[in-house]
Amino acid sequence: MELRELKTFQKVATLLSFNRAAEVLHYAQSTVSAQIKALEDELGLPLFDRLGKQIVLTDAGEKLLKYSRRLLAFHEETYAEIKGQQELRGSLTIRIPQTVATYYLPPVLVKFQKSYPRVRFEFQSCTVQTLSQELSAGTIDLAFLLTESVQAASLQTEVLGFEELVLVTHAENPLAKESSVRFQDLRGQVLLYARTDCDYPLKFQKMLADEKIRLANSLEFNSVEAVKHCVMAGLGFTVMPSVAVRREVETGALSILRSSEAPLEAAVLMVWHKDKWLSPTLDAFLEMVRQNFKGTC
Repeated sequence: MELRELKTFQKVATLLSFNRAAEVLHYAQSTVSAQIKALEDELGLPLFDRLGKQIVLTDAGEKLLKYSRRLLAFHEETYAEIKGQQELRGSLTIRIPQTVATYYLPPVLVKFQKSYPRVRFEFQSCTVQTLSQELSAGTIDLAFLLTESVQAASLQTEVLGFEELVLVTHAENPLAKESSVRFQDLRGQVLLYARTDCDYPLKFQKMLADEKIRLANSLEFNSVEAVKHCVMAGLGFTVMPSVAVRREVETGALSILRSSEAPLEAAVLMVWHKDKWLSPTLDAFLEMVRQNFKGTC
């Protein structure tokens, strides 16, 4: 069982695609397939179930993914200790909400890439439901969240700041002209939200449901920008971090509903597995994030 085979397996298991893994690793697809087959022959078990053009991990594949992360992390730790930290390298896989990626991540990446140009990144959309399993298995190294809190004993959570959440709608919505809006006034409205921006919209919906406030509809999108443009076009309202709509509000394209209810906010959290070895690369990235977030939210 060679390290390069484990690295290839890990990438295929993360992307669930031989083609995409080959592209990321700069291998021919035949090379990726051969390395996976070599692992399966050595273990005497299939690591993936082939379902047409799709693949899924078998039970053996799930177990190997867990241990391969540990083995590769140990290899990286050994390399870092022996070689020293003159030049950080490697890759980091990070889940991040679109708002955080758009408005807070760029200056961090600019500084980090200038200092450590050999570090690679893979950014994925935010999700809370499978976060604990992914961090435990090592399929992701770090996550950022926009939420109240994360309840998991296995996770280490650090609060970077807080984001004000605002209700915004189009200028022609009658609610935009009201001097004070209660949540009850949202009855019969259409809510648009981006699931990829974390779970604060779902918690807002639950809050309305607990108050027995029925919306006309709730429309889920994969893009914060798509939500904003649909609202600007006259379709309902949305709840979103104020930083994400600041420009549109200033230009009059969107209007903030002046709510008389308690202020809404979400914590900006940085999350990793408490037992994860913090490689020099990950440790340096965490520290740069901390420095950049001071006083920004």
